[in-house]
Amino acid sequence: MMKQSIFALSSLTYAYKGRDALTEAGIKSGVVRLDGTETKKGCRFGLRVSYGDRDEARRALIRARIVFTET
Repeated sequence: MMKQSIFALSSLTYAYKGRDALTEAGIKSGVVRLDGTETKKGCRFGLRVSYGDRDEARRALIRARIVFTET
């Protein structure tokens, strides 16, 4: 199984906006539902990306002004 990273977001709307930003950057991602206890802020949705794409994904989300935390 390939190692993955999760970016936690505050809402489903931001998860979809983040997914769109990552798609524009050429990064494959998937929206996932999180258990609110998995994150410090109780976020319920996240974006899953391959571990190798995490740095570029982080930059793409920042450029798109998407607020996130990393789990």
